[in-house]
Amino acid sequence: MKALIFGGTTEGRKLCTALSNAGIDVTLSVATEFGRDAAENAGADILSERLGKEKMAAILNQGGFDVVIDATHPYAVEATKNIRSACQTAGPKHYRLKRPESAEVSGITYVPDANAASEILNKNNEKALLTVGSKDLEPFTRAANYAERFFVRILPMRDSLQKALDLGFRGSNIICMQGPFDVEMNLATLKMAGAKYLVTKDSGDAGGFEAKVSAALSTGCETIVIARPVEEEGHSLSELLEIFNVKETESPENTEFFPLFADMRGKKALVIGGGSVAERRVKILSSYGADVTAISPEITAEIERLATCWLKKRYQTGDIAAIEPFLVIAATDDRQANHEAMLEAKILDILISVADRREECSCYFPAIAENESYIAGIVSKNGDHAGVKRTTERIRRLLSLDKSKQGSEVRDQGSGDGNCEGSG
Repeated sequence: MKALIFGGTTEGRKLCTALSNAGIDVTLSVATEFGRDAAENAGADILSERLGKEKMAAILNQGGFDVVIDATHPYAVEATKNIRSACQTAGPKHYRLKRPESAEVSGITYVPDANAASEILNKNNEKALLTVGSKDLEPFTRAANYAERFFVRILPMRDSLQKALDLGFRGSNIICMQGPFDVEMNLATLKMAGAKYLVTKDSGDAGGFEAKVSAALSTGCETIVIARPVEEEGHSLSELLEIFNVKETESPENTEFFPLFADMRGKKALVIGGGSVAERRVKILSSYGADVTAISPEITAEIERLATCWLKKRYQTGDIAAIEPFLVIAATDDRQANHEAMLEAKILDILISVADRREECSCYFPAIAENESYIAGIVSKNGDHAGVKRTTERIRRLLSLDKSKQGSEVRDQGSGDGNCEGSG
């Protein structure tokens, strides 16, 4: 099989490497020399050139490709349109690698385009950090005193820098760096710029969106997000890996978490949610002596019996800061609430386990096996929930045979099923 991948995005490079390692003949098309350098270890032949629809069709006809994958940036609308049109002309199988959108965060202003963002900034004289890319800088030149007020962060490419300079942005206000950046780097940049506004795009977690929002929230900086231009159809990276029956070489989910066993007696634990998953967490935490606060409009009878405190309300940003817990469990059925809790916890550097999104966890909630002599906490490195359950049961059987214990521990400690114990 011969595959052609368009796009130098993080996901595109990961897919390229996975397909290449599986023995598939892969060509990666990127628009810039910067994209070429970033993809030099992806295991593919690389085309470095901006391509129009006709040139794309010519490459498809001449290359004999069986499949084409559009892994361009979510905001690269024209490129996606051209790739689709070229594939319709040349005939190869076409896939779109879709980067997941981030959950909307309360307190953030969402606008349709850069013009709308510029209009907001033009109504005041505050400083702003623009992280929208060099292509979308021009609308911001219509804001008053833009050269003095605005800092721009762009890729370290000659063309990008020259465009920013040609538009009148000051050299001292232009930051040329390759992302994505962590919260600390974003905090430092916002403070250096003295920014009261952050303007960004929903680039997803792979593009560092969450780290930017977290940094802005922690400094009180107002965030303006330019919405994605279209609600596109496509496949996630994991779905495409499954379609091609290949594995990602280095999965971001395979995080090496250090298995620390902590004394929870008297420590504050906040459980956000009131359903069955939250109940299991409360039962385990309270059995180890934690001081548990539950936040949810409704809770089960067991949570009401075991929790030290019940705040009968929906979670909102600021609740974690007010309680100052040692550990947070986000286990609601509201994706946005869980996501906002994750952002707040990470800003405050508080451990959080997010029941419905493994990759948002800063710690995992383990499945537990123990007897009078030993205790084991089991988590999966790669999200194998069924494997956690099987492994935990085997360890429990072994511990029940230990001579120092007559029978196995009966405390309800979860089994690692679903997105629950052992998975985050």
